[in-house]
Amino acid sequence: MLKKIFGSKSEPIPERTLDEIKNICKIVFIDDRAFPIIDILKNSNWKNVTRLRDVASLSQTEIVEGHILFVDIQGVGKKLKLEDEGLGLIVALKKKYPHKRVIAYSSEDEGQVQAFHEGINVADSRLSKNAATYQFEFLVEKYAKEAFSMSECIERIKGHLTKELGNSPETNEIITKLNKINAKNDFSPSIISKHFNLQNASSLASIVQLFLKG
Repeated sequence: MLKKIFGSKSEPIPERTLDEIKNICKIVFIDDRAFPIIDILKNSNWKNVTRLRDVASLSQTEIVEGHILFVDIQGVGKKLKLEDEGLGLIVALKKKYPHKRVIAYSSEDEGQVQAFHEGINVADSRLSKNAATYQFEFLVEKYAKEAFSMSECIERIKGHLTKELGNSPETNEIITKLNKINAKNDFSPSIISKHFNLQNASSLASIVQLFLKG
């Protein structure tokens, strides 16, 4: 929560450091087999990295609280009896949680066979299971900063408002609005809609809520 670091509306919002982001970002790997990258991320001080062998419910705690979800396209999705295993799970996750970042990964051959599956198309990124460690680390840092960095949050808000309204407020105006929302301690879509002059702010609310509530 950023309650303590928000002051008057004229005060700038401090940017979270990467170390602070590593402390709060929750990363979930859904994989029926042990995967070395998980330990590598933990050793790089990502504090909340979890592996699930499979998903028993789309509403289980790890999924609800996770910010970045890596899904192996083979061997998971079986408990939910989803068609096409992990690919079906990716589709289900993106439909229920469109604001979460979901990355599909697999061996290269499997990925090529499934290249045109809906699960690949709706995933935010795709990696070979044999990809270099830095490629996984790059995506984790990219999406974590997107969620929890002030500058990245503002850019996402601007992009969303430009798409919805054709234009966007300046950075300082967005910061002022975020300060007011945080001061009320009410992050509901109706409040966010009011401050950003949107009829339906559900998508924007997911960006704002994630940043402010952490």
